Amino acid sequence: MEIKAVLIDLDGTITDTERIYQRRWVEAAHELGYNSFTREDALMLRSAWYPYAVKLMRIRFGEEMNFEELKKLCADKTLNELKETGTPLKPYAKEFLEELKKRDKRIVLVSATRPEIIKNRLEAVGLTEFFDEVISAHGTKRGKPYPEPYLYACEVIGVSPEETIAIEDSPNGVDSATSAGCNTIMVPDLTEATDEMRAKLYGYAHNLMEVLKYI
Repeated sequence: MEIKAVLIDLDGTITDTERIYQRRWVEAAHELGYNSFTREDALMLRSAWYPYAVKLMRIRFGEEMNFEELKKLCADKTLNELKETGTPLKPYAKEFLEELKKRDKRIVLVSATRPEIIKNRLEAVGLTEFFDEVISAHGTKRGKPYPEPYLYACEVIGVSPEETIAIEDSPNGVDSATSAGCNTIMVPDLTEATDEMRAKLYGYAHNLMEVLKYI
């Protein structure tokens, strides 16, 4: 079946911002007294829908955990850092998007991030013009790792999931895209795929340019 559209995640896939979030999650948690919060806890939160993240963290730290306070502090720290240092791109991000345009593929951003942050981030790196649609999971009933963000993206552009390739860097993102029925390629950022995850994937690439062989 012809691939008509490429659906792609933002943090950790296009922008090299996931590593900043992970560092700031740990820093914020320790400031708030969650001293046993580790990098592994932060990794579980990548692209996670808010209620899902709350559930994970309350299982880990107890029902009284104030996740909203933690999330806000982490977000503030991350945004302040990005204002100071600029927003870094993943290798070949712009070149990859340029090549997709040459191949006349529709490009849709599918992110767990809030719409206003997506807009600012894309403007900061000069990539807004490449995307035919921008989908925030905040506009769907459930976010990643559930399938709704990718199903909604397919609905918006009028294609079936089987006619798309989805590109993700994290387990929650992979679960979202594969459960929606998209041909999912993982370009790992902070962690490699497990054997169980690889079994669900359409492909695996070490950088975005390697994804082109699947399109």
